Amino acid sequence: MDEPQDTPEVEPDQADVEPQEGSPAPEEQAGEQEQLIAELDGKYRRAVADLQNAQRRFQKERERTSRYAVAAFAGKLLPMVDSMAHSLNAVQESHDSAALIKGFRLIETQLFQILKDNGIEVIDSVGKRFDPEVHHAVSTQVGTGHPPGTVVAELGRGFVMGDYVIRPAQVLVAAAPPDEVDAQDAVDGEDTADDADQS
Repeated sequence: MDEPQDTPEVEPDQADVEPQEGSPAPEEQAGEQEQLIAELDGKYRRAVADLQNAQRRFQKERERTSRYAVAAFAGKLLPMVDSMAHSLNAVQESHDSAALIKGFRLIETQLFQILKDNGIEVIDSVGKRFDPEVHHAVSTQVGTGHPPGTVVAELGRGFVMGDYVIRPAQVLVAAAPPDEVDAQDAVDGEDTADDADQS
């Protein structure tokens, strides 16, 4: 007697499968995805445009602030221009050098007051220890009566704004006489030799 043969299961055709109730059709899903992509693209483009507009506004505001700062500072310098003109006129009329000196002293006072009002200070150098952060040594000089490394003269004033050095002071620095330098070098050499022997 023949054994019954298993009947193979037939996979239903995908086209014949009805979508479950409540689930969107593939066409609807594709349409929703396209709509979502379009919405996201629109938001991205608007965000980029807003960022670019903000950058342009910031640039314009920075340029305007810079112009106003320069104009305000220049306005404070104008009285000095007037003082200089008055001093020169006074000298031409009276041929008095004392009037010229007095006029320029006034201009100097006005200038340093303007700098101070804007947070710019003069570096105090003479008699101070040489500091490479705020001093630029133009030359050295021996026999000044000051300890080596001391600023003995200022050849050009230095200026700072807070902790920012606008320009270092141009200074003359006291140096040790050559014989003292040679003697110190000899002592340093002996100390080095002793250290080498001990090691």
